[in-house]
Amino acid sequence: MRLLLFLCLLTTFGSYAQKCDFQFDITCDTSKFDFADYKDSLAFYESLFGRKKDAKIDDEKLKLAFYVALRYYPELNDANLNLNLKSINTTMQAQPKWTFIFRTKENRGYQILINRDNTINGMYYKDLSFNSLVGWIGHELAHILDYSKKDNGEMIAFIADYVTSKDRVRKTETRADKETIRHGLGIQLLDGVTFFHNSKRISHEYRERKKNYYLSPEEIVAEIKQHCD
Repeated sequence: MRLLLFLCLLTTFGSYAQKCDFQFDITCDTSKFDFADYKDSLAFYESLFGRKKDAKIDDEKLKLAFYVALRYYPELNDANLNLNLKSINTTMQAQPKWTFIFRTKENRGYQILINRDNTINGMYYKDLSFNSLVGWIGHELAHILDYSKKDNGEMIAFIADYVTSKDRVRKTETRADKETIRHGLGIQLLDGVTFFHNSKRISHEYRERKKNYYLSPEEIVAEIKQHCD
């Protein structure tokens, strides 16, 4: 199916969005997720993932986006994983629980933190569409998939390198973007990244800092086309 994708998020996000600068022609069988199609499915998803996944939040839209994204990562079916809201200086963050140093990689716990404070950098998860939330959470799951392959020594070395090397940050984040696309959530990631580049609410400083570490919308499109079925 030939999909002409116009990501003009002005119409979706009202006064917080601006004129869309990106226009993409993607020859792929693609789909988007609409919250209305999933809002009655929460009980099903909670039963599907069982006790090893815990979304400790009241926001049904965010919780469902978490579960929908998880379906694209069957490698994480046995991972212990929590989703939590917290005031952090980035939009989302994936990390092993600190107790990982006492556990084998097979028995680690992980968490995805979502920033709940819309005053920190202007990037607020509630401004994202359901489709975009699935893509951004998919990016965080790509990090967790990467962590799950590292033993404790490799994990500690990675953390030390990540917090001291901008080059390591760039390589890690672009690799997670590519993994997200390979897992089938490229259009969802593209939605979220395009919103990030166009929203007037996001601070200029935050946007300039972050865009240096992730794939651009054009690079995401190239990756999507490369991985079309």
